[in-house]
Amino acid sequence: MATEEDLSDLFAIPDFWRPSNWLDQSIIEINRQNPLFTFGVSGTINISASYTKLDSISISIDEDREENEDRGAAFFKLPPVLQELTALQQPQLPDLGINSGRLRYGPEPTTLVPQKRPLEEDDDVWLLSGEDVAREPEFKTWESFDQNQTCRSSASFITEAGPTAFDALLAAARGQDPNDPATVPDILDNAVYSACLLTLALGRSSLSFSWNSDKNSFIKIAPHLRTSGISLDLTKAVDRLCLDCGNCIRHLQYFAETTYTTASTPTRVAFAGVIARLVTTVGSELSTRSRNIRSILQLQHFVQPVQQVLSYFKELVKKVAPQKSDEAMLSCLFQEVQAAEYRDELVQAATCEVLRIVSRPWTDFVEEWLGLRAEDGIPITKKGAGKGFVKVADKIWIDDHGFELDEPDYFLDEDKVPSFVPKDMAQTIFETGRNLRFLREHHQDHPLSRPDVVALTVPPKLEWEFDWDAISKLEARVNQYWEAVSQALRGTLQSNNQEPDSSAASNTFFETEFSVYGKSEEQVTAGILASMAQLNQPLSDGGPRDSLTLLIKDRLYQRSSMSSPSSATKSEHLSPHKTLVPLLSFGPIINAQSRLINHECMKLLFTSHHLQVHFDLLKQYFLLGNGLLVSRLSHALFDPELSTAERKAGVALGGGMMGLRLGGRQTWPPASSELRLALMGVLADCYLPSPSFPQFTPARNSNNKSDTTQLPGDLSFAVRDLSQDEIDRCMNPDSLEALDFLRLSYKPPSPLRPVLTPTILLKYDRIFKLLLRVLRMLYVGNDLYRFSTSTEPVTPSNVTTRFCVEARHFIRQIASYFFDTGITAPWDRFAEWLDSVQQDILASNSTQENVKNTISPDTLKNKQDDVLDEIMSVLLLRKRQAPVLKLLEEVFGIVLKFAKLLRLRRVEAHLGHSLGEQEERELYKAFRRKVEVFITVCRGLSEKVGSGKVTFGVGAMGGRGGARENTIEQLLVRLDRDGFYGKRGGVGGGG
Repeated sequence: MATEEDLSDLFAIPDFWRPSNWLDQSIIEINRQNPLFTFGVSGTINISASYTKLDSISISIDEDREENEDRGAAFFKLPPVLQELTALQQPQLPDLGINSGRLRYGPEPTTLVPQKRPLEEDDDVWLLSGEDVAREPEFKTWESFDQNQTCRSSASFITEAGPTAFDALLAAARGQDPNDPATVPDILDNAVYSACLLTLALGRSSLSFSWNSDKNSFIKIAPHLRTSGISLDLTKAVDRLCLDCGNCIRHLQYFAETTYTTASTPTRVAFAGVIARLVTTVGSELSTRSRNIRSILQLQHFVQPVQQVLSYFKELVKKVAPQKSDEAMLSCLFQEVQAAEYRDELVQAATCEVLRIVSRPWTDFVEEWLGLRAEDGIPITKKGAGKGFVKVADKIWIDDHGFELDEPDYFLDEDKVPSFVPKDMAQTIFETGRNLRFLREHHQDHPLSRPDVVALTVPPKLEWEFDWDAISKLEARVNQYWEAVSQALRGTLQSNNQEPDSSAASNTFFETEFSVYGKSEEQVTAGILASMAQLNQPLSDGGPRDSLTLLIKDRLYQRSSMSSPSSATKSEHLSPHKTLVPLLSFGPIINAQSRLINHECMKLLFTSHHLQVHFDLLKQYFLLGNGLLVSRLSHALFDPELSTAERKAGVALGGGMMGLRLGGRQTWPPASSELRLALMGVLADCYLPSPSFPQFTPARNSNNKSDTTQLPGDLSFAVRDLSQDEIDRCMNPDSLEALDFLRLSYKPPSPLRPVLTPTILLKYDRIFKLLLRVLRMLYVGNDLYRFSTSTEPVTPSNVTTRFCVEARHFIRQIASYFFDTGITAPWDRFAEWLDSVQQDILASNSTQENVKNTISPDTLKNKQDDVLDEIMSVLLLRKRQAPVLKLLEEVFGIVLKFAKLLRLRRVEAHLGHSLGEQEERELYKAFRRKVEVFITVCRGLSEKVGSGKVTFGVGAMGGRGGARENTIEQLLVRLDRDGFYGKRGGVGGGG
């Protein structure tokens, strides 16, 4: 067993642990490390601190070791046995300073004084004796370990001294007297003031803030009102934040309320509704999260995201609300979506959702117009008013004589189309809807005309899609819709192809039928139990659960983490550029519907309405493409050998073929009865069936006594409406305009009116009018040639012979150029293209690959219009070619005068009179002069065409944008092959 001496040597305290050495070392270390620490004469350590503007903190160290023994810390306390052993040999250990000079964080620790007893042999020196005494926890720091005495000073950091010290410091800094109520700001309880600020942020008045209608803003009742422990500047900053948030809510609510109370458009109402929903959602989130706050700094954390969102939408309302129309509002919203692309993700996503919701009235109308959904309310017809960008008005056509033709039709109002819709897409939307009305008007049983069949195909919705994943899914839905429509057209579509409607599935809560009449007791009991089960289901939260609400609820207070996503997150959320979004969102659906409807319309036009038959009819009659018709018509109009159809008093009409005998009679124009007799049966007897439909034959009109044949479009001869000046020119049978009163009357069937418009028929009529003149000149030229080769009743002179030969040559070349180059070549190209289109349409089975290049009826109409323009350009019927056509008509007029002169010579020869040749020479000189001028003008225009300056006589090979051909060169070669009219030198030379 160890003795006391051994133990004393074992547990002896080193010299550096002694109080004197420890204090000296501490003083040295403090002076080395921090020059702010200074020492006084009395042994007091003065620590100067500049933090929180405190003058100094004095820590007094008492060197009385007896007092330290009474208040010694228990951190390094020896067991009681060791204390008794070492008390005889060593002095007491110094207090290691468990109490620092800082503010104490709890009550004074309990000092344990052990009871002394003698050491026994069985005692273990390593075990503490005595009962365990419960001690309160202490806050231990390294400063308390370094100091050997407890600091009794109350100095601390100002932020740790409590709100009272901070208020006193603020009052002293401002030079305010704490005892003067007039100079000290009013201080409210923190919880009360926070509740007032929360009410303000929610847009409602409170005890501290009220709404001022004159200023249109909230105002603070007491400007210097604040809470304890917070400066007035910070209070004002939080006030401004909540004030701005409350003002935004008030202004947005006012916009929504005024929009509902006034007569507004659907888009404006939708915009007001989404703004009201946004304000409600944001206010609900703020109220829920700020329910248990007790500090305005906590409130500031929750109000700031709300204020940023509301301030943005307040500015958005300022830009969108002044717009006058729905399309202007949508255009402005789309521009803001593009601008929001550079903001944080919440604002960007929220703006996209607002655009999606506000655009819903416009997209719903587009779906109705395209036939993707049933029309709500009154359907759009030509007899009613328009809607949206579709305008119903009278389409007016004005012919060359100023006569107006009007017919109600649909028109595209481009001013009512939003700016984000490309022009070609807008035109496609309009044409598709108009072609759909054609199906609904003439083919009510067609699958695309029946809303019930369209509903079974589950057409995709027109919605904004802003990311690539949604666009890919949209394309997949479009393909499914195409397949469903193909099945409906084949008659194999079944109702089980319809996808379940999510909205209908969500409404199963209300689908249980409950009725007691006509049912047994068991059925009534089962109905009651089912109703009780429904009532026992938990109710929803009652709020709208649309995409915008869910977005605000999920991401309003996650903006700090979402504002700066990592590169990996950005790569996962790649989205197309906003300028491409309309095309990618609406293009697949619109193009698919357009191709389907165009394919069906073209198929019906070729099969049910025999479009090829009508085109062939127009070619045969209006373009004189029927040789039999040309022969019969020439004889009926010009042959003097036919019997006259003119009625004379006391003279009976002769039998056999009758004609008008133009050029061999004195009275003109003929009466309507003469026209009927002379032209009766000419059109019907000359009709040739179309090669595409050889089985088609004209219908016989059994109601008519003459049992005439009814041609397609009720084709017949009619009298043209002429002006008084034109009537005067028609009165002269020897003038070129003598037959201008005669025209062909054709009325296309109602289904073909979109293709054969009055404008196109007017072009056909102008071409027929010119060709009828050329037909007359051909007859006159042939008659002149017969006169030049005949010697009876008078031998023609050299001038007469030259005139007849040259006139016949000129007329034949003009006619050949008109018919071969001007009509046959362009029409053959058009007919070949039309045959290929017909074959493709009739051979396809409505699959997506076969219908990919299907043209629309408007494309067919434009193609035909281009062909007619090309024909009119070659025939010199364009307005810019009027001077050239006038030269040609003057040449024809001279030939007609010469033909009249020859008839007079024949009559005089039969009477035995002799006439001079001077008048013939003058007419021949005039003819040569006009021909040379005409050829010179054509040659000059041909050179300009070659240099690309003008488009005179240019045929568009293949329609719009095709290769171009200089056809005027062909006319020059025909008229002046070897430069005959250029060799003479002078005008009218030779002869």
